[in-house]
Amino acid sequence: MSRRRSLPAKAPPLEDEDLLGEILLRLPTQPSALPRASSVCKRWRRILSDPEFLRRFRGHHQKPPLLGFFERCVDCRPFFLPILDPPDRIPAARFSLSSIRIPYHERWDFQGCRHGLAVLINQFQRKVAVVDPITGQEHRIAFPLMGLDIDKNRYHCWYAAILCTDAEDGHVHGDCFSSTFKLALICNWDTHIFACLYESTSRVWGDTVYAQSIYSVDFSRPSVLVGNVLYWLLGRGGVLAFDSEAQSIGVIKKPADPHITSEYYIIQLLRTKDNGLGCAVLAKHIIKLWERKLNRGGVHGWVLQQKTIQLEEHFPHTMQSDITSVLMVGYDEDTNVIVLSTMIGVFMLHVDTLQVKNIMKMDSICYILFYPYRNFYTTGVFPEEMLEL
Repeated sequence: MSRRRSLPAKAPPLEDEDLLGEILLRLPTQPSALPRASSVCKRWRRILSDPEFLRRFRGHHQKPPLLGFFERCVDCRPFFLPILDPPDRIPAARFSLSSIRIPYHERWDFQGCRHGLAVLINQFQRKVAVVDPITGQEHRIAFPLMGLDIDKNRYHCWYAAILCTDAEDGHVHGDCFSSTFKLALICNWDTHIFACLYESTSRVWGDTVYAQSIYSVDFSRPSVLVGNVLYWLLGRGGVLAFDSEAQSIGVIKKPADPHITSEYYIIQLLRTKDNGLGCAVLAKHIIKLWERKLNRGGVHGWVLQQKTIQLEEHFPHTMQSDITSVLMVGYDEDTNVIVLSTMIGVFMLHVDTLQVKNIMKMDSICYILFYPYRNFYTTGVFPEEMLEL
């Protein structure tokens, strides 16, 4: 009678190193998740603090959480406004832009954030600063020589935007300084708008391209990224388009909306659900939505959507009588969230779900600009570093 050969006993899931790592990869992206898990035991702590695990964690989740907004004020360093509830709320002091000085001759104009990095411009030093607000790591890049008289006159309007080019991770972000990135620089000079692209792999600026426009880039609106194209809002509702792959630039006419005027804070470019270009126009307490589509003749044009947003209907009933003035002061392209300033506070409006969240209480209208900051907060996953959260 043959004996059955006994199979080796399998290790319990939490004892199998590889399986445990796969389980821990599926922890949520909230900032408190990894520190709390690391307090379970030294073994978990060792796995969670491994740089390779953190890279895989970002790759697994793909989309980093919205941690808060940087507020842009004139002549002062951008201030971080956390928006998550405890224990995920990260103190503003954790985000460092300390190397950006305040004096006017050292003034850095905040341009916005994308892929976990902040971009600032100093037009007097003719430099762009790319900063990781979590680690404080920074690159400073000198302006390119764009030719003509533009290099002789320092009093132009400059704008910049960053985008990651790490295709291996499918544009997964959180440590973009270890990956390649591109930096687009825009300059308004008279009726010309110049553009140039910097690539971190070669550390070289590309050729300068330009377009003609009687309107300048709207200083109150950062760029919106749709595919490989960066869009900036121009005065009176026109749009500047810069293709980072083709390194070409062009101007798009504004939507045929009578409410589009020269006023600031009433127009916001959007990224639509199908990864197209959209536009929100604020008329009193109503937001009308436009989308750029191909018509039957194969030509792109603006189309007014049937959906309109009646703002008063989506604020709490007790607040509706206080919503007398509204401005659009920010936008998160990854979640299609518009930041609204009112007489009683600053709110996030999710365009798709129409959910409204108060992120700052005020007793007057706020003209401060709000720039969304998304990242995986995995710097220091040890519990003692998160005690104040």
